[in-house]
Amino acid sequence: MTMEPEVRLVESPAGRVSYREAGAGEGKPVVLALHGLGGNSRTWKAQYADLSDAFHIIGWDAPGYGQTMVVGPDQTAFAVLALALLDHLGVEKFSVIGHSMGGVVAQAAAAEAGDRVQHMVLSCTHSGSAAPASEPISGSYATRIATLETEGSAKYAAARSGMMVADGTPGDIRAQVQEIAGGVTAPGLRTCATMLHHADTRPIAPSIKCPVLLLSGAGDKVVSGRQSEDLAALYPAGRHVRLDGAGHAPYLEVAEAYNALLRDFFAS
Repeated sequence: MTMEPEVRLVESPAGRVSYREAGAGEGKPVVLALHGLGGNSRTWKAQYADLSDAFHIIGWDAPGYGQTMVVGPDQTAFAVLALALLDHLGVEKFSVIGHSMGGVVAQAAAAEAGDRVQHMVLSCTHSGSAAPASEPISGSYATRIATLETEGSAKYAAARSGMMVADGTPGDIRAQVQEIAGGVTAPGLRTCATMLHHADTRPIAPSIKCPVLLLSGAGDKVVSGRQSEDLAALYPAGRHVRLDGAGHAPYLEVAEAYNALLRDFFAS
């Protein structure tokens, strides 16, 4: 079993952020890794282990996750906090990978950071729900929050892990996904789900000029094929790869193939 990086904490000008990192030093290219609603900085355990020989990987805890403070639930506030973490760590140029919810944040961060961003990977994600500011959170997001608040983190994680992995995923992989999802708290979920409910990256996509790799899982039960296609249409120069055998957690389900794609793309 590979040892996971320890949690670190910084007090940036934009607020408190907890994160994990692997591969620091020696002038390696930096990769900022942004997890999804059912994850946290532990999401990237296979990437810390397999890619830190060549890359400095920084995985944050989103607002309300881990020890990261809650910020205003909008995509720009999330992006500003992520960039403040990198500024605090002295990072100038970087690549970013965003999974699911983290993909929305990655797009916002890439738009904010401009030519600081060298590559962007959008993993099993979309452009946001684009609900008006006056519209309260509803649908699947409201259901998830209610489940977590009424049934607790263990039952929530068990239910979500079944949705996150493809049919036929080995039990040990599902157990890892479930264990990570068990770290989700109600304040974090509410903050991040609210951000997603109102987020809309369509207006900012044309401003993002770095190379883009879009990854989707053939067995994803969370982000639909239509959502993946709509996102790909925002980045017509990007490369879109559909991963067989993967659901909504390809970073663990098909880690070897996933990491090979990341290694090649970040090195390009």
